Amino acid sequence: MAEIIRMPKMSDTMEEGVIAQWLKKVGDKVKPGDILAEVETDKATMELESYDEGTLLFIGVKEKDAVPVNGVIAILGEEGENIDALLKDIESGGSGESAPNDKSDEGSKGDTKDKPEEKPKDAAADIDVSGIAATVITMPKMSDTMQEGTISSWLKKEGDVVKSGDVLAEVETDKATMELESYDDGTLLYIGVAEGDAVEVNGVIAIIGEKGADFETLLKAHQQKSTSSGEAEVADAPKEEKATPKVEEGKKKVHPLTRMLILLIMDE
Repeated sequence: MAEIIRMPKMSDTMEEGVIAQWLKKVGDKVKPGDILAEVETDKATMELESYDEGTLLFIGVKEKDAVPVNGVIAILGEEGENIDALLKDIESGGSGESAPNDKSDEGSKGDTKDKPEEKPKDAAADIDVSGIAATVITMPKMSDTMQEGTISSWLKKEGDVVKSGDVLAEVETDKATMELESYDDGTLLYIGVAEGDAVEVNGVIAIIGEKGADFETLLKAHQQKSTSSGEAEVADAPKEEKATPKVEEGKKKVHPLTRMLILLIMDE
């Protein structure tokens, strides 16, 4: 089955990446760990590894072109596999995933008057982190199907000086064990995941920054942002309406067990 290769979020501030150079071409055989391309980010030029095995069936971004985070870069699959439907879905703005059509809008039309008005976000509640010289390191999405990663081992410890390109840890994904590189220079101020523990994609792994930076406030701000996003998703979810049983006037409700006892007495 074909696997879509997307632009990973290689740093917490990254919004897009530029393909500096392709190291593989369409038709090449690819194995996990092979370098597909070199990507220029807002931090540095990094290597884009493959986490799947197969044949490079499609390249969607030319050298020197930019693609946003999670944008389609390439497609891997079996040699000769037909990906026409997948490409058509991507070109039409779809995700490329074989998910059923979203019919959530069909039942919501005409119900907008019942929805509560959205309250403007209280900007005063946001934590100001503009003066904190540190960066939150989150779990990158290392494959199209990855939902979480497990820290198999830390290669750096809190207090260590880190340079861009240094390997921070080894991460077990649903595909293979890969190296987690740093895209920033600084000191490893905080480690948020113990060895052997799993963390979901975009979950906080660590914080790197200037020695003495207020990483606790940065962490609190990140958690507040994540919580706000989660609350918004819950608010958008349809509410289950529980029907209230109606009791006609003049009639008393009889418990089922009471009814059974009456029937047994009558039979005797």
